[in-house]
Amino acid sequence: MQKLALILFFLGLFVAGLLGTETRLLFFWPGCALLGLAGFIAVLRWKLRVSFQPSDGCLLTALALAGYIGWRVWVSPVELFAREDAAVLLACFVAYLMTVTAASDPKWRLGIVGVLLVLVAGNLTAGWLNFKGLWDFHLVPGFSRSFPPGRIGGFFNNPNHLAAFLSFAVFLSSGVMLFARVHIVSRLLLGLGNLAMLVGIGLTISRGAMLGLAVGGVVLVLLTLWVVWRTQRPLFKWLVIALILVAGVTGGALYQVNEEALITRQLASPMGDDIRVHIWRAALAQHAESPWIGVGARMFYAGGVTHRDPASSPQAGDSLFAHNEYLQTLADYGWIGLALVLLLVVAHLLNGLRFLRWFVAEKFLATGHLSSNTLALTLGGMAALVATLVHAVFEFHGHVPITAVCGAVVLGLLANPGIESDVFKSRRVWGVRLLMKIVMLAASVAMIGGAAIFGVPDAHAAIAQVQNKRGEIALALKNLARATELDPRNAALAYQHGLALIDSYQPGLPVEKRRAAIDQMVIELKRACLLNPFSHLYWLALADALDAAGKRDEAMAAIHRALVLAPLYEEPRLALGFHHHRMGQFEEAEFAYLWAGQAKALNSEGTTNWLESYRQLLGHTAVLAERERAALNKP
Repeated sequence: MQKLALILFFLGLFVAGLLGTETRLLFFWPGCALLGLAGFIAVLRWKLRVSFQPSDGCLLTALALAGYIGWRVWVSPVELFAREDAAVLLACFVAYLMTVTAASDPKWRLGIVGVLLVLVAGNLTAGWLNFKGLWDFHLVPGFSRSFPPGRIGGFFNNPNHLAAFLSFAVFLSSGVMLFARVHIVSRLLLGLGNLAMLVGIGLTISRGAMLGLAVGGVVLVLLTLWVVWRTQRPLFKWLVIALILVAGVTGGALYQVNEEALITRQLASPMGDDIRVHIWRAALAQHAESPWIGVGARMFYAGGVTHRDPASSPQAGDSLFAHNEYLQTLADYGWIGLALVLLLVVAHLLNGLRFLRWFVAEKFLATGHLSSNTLALTLGGMAALVATLVHAVFEFHGHVPITAVCGAVVLGLLANPGIESDVFKSRRVWGVRLLMKIVMLAASVAMIGGAAIFGVPDAHAAIAQVQNKRGEIALALKNLARATELDPRNAALAYQHGLALIDSYQPGLPVEKRRAAIDQMVIELKRACLLNPFSHLYWLALADALDAAGKRDEAMAAIHRALVLAPLYEEPRLALGFHHHRMGQFEEAEFAYLWAGQAKALNSEGTTNWLESYRQLLGHTAVLAERERAALNKP
């Protein structure tokens, strides 16, 4: 059963690496189910064969963070947002505990690195397709990558997230290349693979990832030098010379390859004028609403709109994420959440350092050589963790399933690095291991159930999206109706269904059918607003439906709610103008349109804007005035 659990774990990791590359859960559900099944079988085995004893202190910090995040997810104001954080949290918990226990044997852990390297090969191949001009490449037929051309993404929509994944892989691979018990040919192949990954990170043009790579590289070099100094001192100076030469040649080559792209990006988006600064101010403003426990899981989806920085560019789109995992944690989970995250990281890094002290003090004296799989994975894991922590200052890859799971695997490596010593043995914490098993059982069942309950309606909605692109409106509407029926608590599905009903509305229908269609629109959009009252778009869609139903006062109330949620945006101000325009209140409509023109967040190019709407108002009033004059001149 333990081997079966490990096989399913590897398969889940692989499938998540193929599909769980976006912040949405749609394509992550298959990998989520496989990881949950692996965890469930492992818990059924109950007493797993563990090669080394893990640190109970590390397990306790992981349990504390998972418990706190789980509680905040449970009480968060928007279930759909919380569901996304919950799925990633559960997957990370299962992956972490599987790495700590069932996959504690170094050979199985090398298997994890092997899975990551297979995924790396696939991502670099997809990146090559990007580079050849297929910038919208997507593994799933009917879907396409939406990120602008110019930066490779592989299986990821966002190139920064590909860079984060490659950063995990390159450090683990480097540790294996330097210290693992592998054949010389394998070392050479790993070296070539590392160079390919470094080039791939360069082609993502992710400045945050490159900074993290540099800091992680320094950590790996310093730890390696310390280990060699304590064990093979005669080799120390030669190692220093070799590292300087390799770092210089590799760094220079990579810079030359990516120099033009980096300069181009710097000119287009200077570091000193990065949009992230404005997004960070919005995150801090949301954090001020509830400093200690945060506003709720992924509530920055709404907070980024409500607290938008007035100094940001009017053409800048919605941020969705804080582009800084620490500020995102503060906004969503407060000071307590951030403190628990930092405690978790510090505990695992210290346990990794404790392993290195044990290795040079006991293990090396007993064996006399540095070839060690546990040493390789610990050094690579510590460097990878530091690199991703630095990258997290500028990005939100912790909200992407596969990169979050990779982080959990690295933490698992450090929680149980392979210490075999009575002197360096960690203290047992009563009850923590039993609690971990119980929580893992609950997490595994929740993952399997979540994939079954929520994955099917998500699939129906995705099929509807593809059908809409093909112009199959009736089929798309049918699939959306089925999706909302299967998942009535999903605010996004209710909103999409309501919009689809509006788009399919035909004014030429008989009165009774027309009224029934409008009533259905109102019901769906009211449900969307009830499930997620923090989205201004939901309230604006509801206002349109209420206007069609003749419920003018309710429509005005919905617009005012949208104005409160998005005070700097053009869209709710335009909606106010449309409402007055429909009612023939032309002076109020004119004021609203001109007010929309002063918005700090303008509608995207190609969509309805205030100037176009204002011109339509002027044309409409001119026609009415001409008719009035003609009526007065009529004998």
